[in-house]
Formats: sequence, C-alpha cells, structure tokens
Amino acid sequence: MKEYETSKIRNVAIVSHNGAGKTTLVERLLFQTGVTTRMGSVGSGTAVMDFEEEEIARKSSISTALAYFERNGVKVNLLDTPGYMDFIGEVNSALRVCEGALVLVDAMAGVEVGTEIVWQATAERHIPRVLLINKMDRDNVRVNRTMTSIKENLDGNFVDLQIPLGEGANFKGVIDLLAMECRLGADDKREPIPADLMELALQKRHAVVEAAAEGDDTLMEKYFEEDNLSDEEVVIGLREAMLQGLCIPVLYSAPEAGIAVLPVLGALTRLMPSPDEVGDFTAVTPDGTEESHPVSDKSPLAVFVFKTRDDQYGRTSYLRVYGGLLESDSRVWDSQHGSEVRVGALQDLRGKEQTPITKLHCGDIGVVVKLGEVETNGTLCQANHKFSLPPLTLPHPLASVAIHPVAQADVTKLNTTLNRLMVEDPTLRWHNEIATHETILEGMGVTHLDVAIKKAKSKFGLNLTTSTPKIAYRETITKSSSAEHTHKKQSGGAGQYGRVLLRVESLDDDEEFQFGSEIVGGAISGPFVAATEKGCRQLLGNGRWRASLSRA
Repeated sequence: MKEYETSKIRNVAIVSHNGAGKTTLVERLLFQTGVTTRMGSVGSGTAVMDFEEEEIARKSSISTALAYFERNGVKVNLLDTPGYMDFIGEVNSALRVCEGALVLVDAMAGVEVGTEIVWQATAERHIPRVLLINKMDRDNVRVNRTMTSIKENLDGNFVDLQIPLGEGANFKGVIDLLAMECRLGADDKREPIPADLMELALQKRHAVVEAAAEGDDTLMEKYFEEDNLSDEEVVIGLREAMLQGLCIPVLYSAPEAGIAVLPVLGALTRLMPSPDEVGDFTAVTPDGTEESHPVSDKSPLAVFVFKTRDDQYGRTSYLRVYGGLLESDSRVWDSQHGSEVRVGALQDLRGKEQTPITKLHCGDIGVVVKLGEVETNGTLCQANHKFSLPPLTLPHPLASVAIHPVAQADVTKLNTTLNRLMVEDPTLRWHNEIATHETILEGMGVTHLDVAIKKAKSKFGLNLTTSTPKIAYRETITKSSSAEHTHKKQSGGAGQYGRVLLRVESLDDDEEFQFGSEIVGGAISGPFVAATEKGCRQLLGNGRWRASLSRA
C-alpha cells in the first residue's frame, strides 16, 4: 500500500444544507479518479458513501462517511457530512480533523439555513474554504441570483476562479481563470476562450491575481512591479490568502452530468492546505500543562478518535494522526481510560470498503477495528509521553422522547444498547426520569431520534415504542413550616410510643437537601435519627428540603 507524506495529504470536509449534492459530487469524484468503475446513485441506494441501512431508505446521509483518492501524487481524504442539521454533531467532528472545507450551495436554491450554519462553523474554526455552486444544470438556475444570495447571507471576499458557460440546461462547462482556457463537458475538453468572453475573462483573472498577491508580501511587491504573477505564483498566493481568511474561491459544477468536476479536483489538491501548513497542535498533559508540537512524523505520537461506528461485528474507530507515526500491530496509551491498548490492522476507508495499510503518517486519516474501550474524543499517545487532545465541541440536545421496551428481552439489553448508541453518536443523551419512571432519549431533533430508535432495532435488535415524555411537576419549600406526629401502637406488651417534631426550611438553589438533628443529651438513639432522615429522603422526590429533627 502506498504511503503519503504529510505534505502530500489533504483533509477536506464537504458541507452544505441538505440536498445540495454532496454525496453525488463525491461519487463523481471517485468515478473520475478511477476509484470506482461505475457512478453510484443516492436515489437507487448504490452510493458508496451512503451505505447505512437508514441512509439508503431515506436517500439522505445521516453520518459522516470517509473516502480518499489520489491526484497527481496527492492523497485527498474526503469527509462527506450530513446536510440535515439534526446531525450537526457529525459535521462538527468532520471539521475538527480537516484543514479545508468545500462548501456547496445549490445553484437554484441559493443560501439556505444549513448553509449559514456550516458557514459559521467553518469560520469559527478558521478553516480555509472553497465555495462550490453546485447543480448548475438544474432548471431555473440563475447565476446572478445565486451570487446575490451568497453575498447577502455569507461573509467573505468571494473570488471567482471560473466563469460558467451557460446555466440551467445550457450549462456546458467553465472558463478556468487559472489556466485561461475553457473546460467543457464530462470529458473535460480543453478549448480556447471565445473572443466575446475574453475581456470578461481578463477582468476576472485580474481580480484573481490581486487576491493572490494579498496573501504574500513578496508576491505583492512583484505584482506592484510587474502588474502580473505566474500561474504557479497565483496558486501559492491563493493558498496563503485562504489560510489567512482573505479570500474564498468560487467554483461551478454539475456532478450528475459530470460537467466541470475535474477542475474541482484541481482545487482540492492545489489550493487546500496540507496538515503541516496550519500550525502546531496543542495537547494537555495529565497535570494540566499545555504543550504544542509541530504536525510532523517526528513529533510525539498524538492520535485523535473523532468518530466511532458500532455494529454487531465490533467497534470501528476513525482516527486522525496529529503527531508521530501510527503503525499496525503496535501498542499505545489510551489517555481517555488510562490504560494501554493494542492497535490492530489499520485500514484506509472508502465508504464501508476497507483496505489494509501498515502505517498512518502524521496528518492522515484512517480506521481501526476493536480498539479496546476507546471511544470518540479519545487520545492515543505513547506511555512515556502522555497527554490529551482537545475534545469535540458538541451541541446540547433539543428534543426528547420517552422510550419503552417491547418485551422482557428488550428490557435486559436496554441500557447496553443505549450506551452503544451514545458511543456511536455523542450528541444523543439518555437518562431515567425518577419522578415519572420513564426512560428519556434526547437528541437534536425528531428525525435524529427516529433514526436512533430505528438503528437500535436494525443494528442491535432492540425493539422500542415511544411516547411523549410526561412532565415532571416539581415543588420546593418556600418558607419554614413545622409539624408534629405522635406514634402509638399497642402490641400486647409494653407497646410502642414515639413523638416526632419536624421542621422544614427553604434552601438556596444550589443546594438540594440537608438534614440536622437538634436532640441533646443522647435521649434518642442514633438508629431512630437515621431512620427519620431516610424517610425524609424517600419523600424528597421533587423538592429541596432542610429537615431538622427537634426531639422524640
């Protein structure tokens, strides 16, 4: 298996609103690079990246899928993310391990809610971006309208690297402003720029050169002196400008027809940064000290588990190497659980197809099966140099549902299955509501919860029914009050007699319960006092109490 040095690796997250064509684009890229021999389809359920049972049924991605291809000696790891915002946790995990993002905008719909969310997410992480106006061959496409939507709703300095030739059904290709030539049809035929479009092409080429010059002081000086830059200098300048957030290149394509897809390949390999170009990585040692290291094979081993897939065959861990070199059949330290684990056979992944590899160089992404108890957010390092990488940023749940096992067999495996679902998707939460005696499953939305429940059945054999959660009405003590009770019971002998005085008082919001005894002189033995406290705790239920036993 071929190995790729850090400088020859590109990690790119493909993000957008739902339905913008991410998975279809990846299918076309894999087909164009010879990875697949036929073009898969989301609609027919043959897409390489949509292989989960629920994804095929819904004809939509619900989890991040990984695939790679090689172009001109460069390995590009593509992370195809869900567009439906119920699965924003999957998007966050992909952006966490990528140095670049390809943001898709539907040419007809323009900027949508999901577009704005992923745009903000990439901006917060300072990730270099390329904007791709996709599905250019759809009916009613108007490029000017789409660009207006982009400029009104998204922040950034947008620089056209292409001029679309036609729109809608008439879309036939693009003018490449880097190479200054036309690229036409699915076979990427090269032709000279038409005379009537040459003036427009020169104007936009000038804007590209200006954007490139802004990324590097040396190029800026040359541009002022010569009023031009070479094609290679333009690429170098654009890379630097993208890293600094000074410009966002804009491309056009129609993946279903295969038009203008190969230029996207060029943008991914030439413009996206390699892992060692975005700065050092930071880790925290067990004593809380922060330390930084360059992204290099020579740095201490630092591997981050950014995703976990659990099924009946075992747990698959998705790994990103930030430092050092990870080899198959090696032993590493699991900082999450504080124990040594064995790394089995490392794999490169394309959808669900695995290819064995001997090692992962720094910056690369791969998977390994049965990595002990390591979960998402785990860090693998050397036992003699322990630290942890920063965890994923995960959103809080927004929706909840009460779940009920169907049969006794489902009751016995309920907790285990729910925990396995949380390992696979950390944005899920569950808990037992004491007040209503219900098991509550929480997630990012109704669709998210529905997928989780169906996954519990299809992958783990757990049958569940659902209902709207009951509201746990809660009360608390607002003012002091006291009560007295006398217990009398004749049992045939001396009988039973006891007198209890109880006073309850309000507590601060940050305190739940306090119990105090005001008995003096040891007149009442300890077990009776303890029994009184136990009774108070049993009745506590939904409020906050301060119980004080006076005398008995």
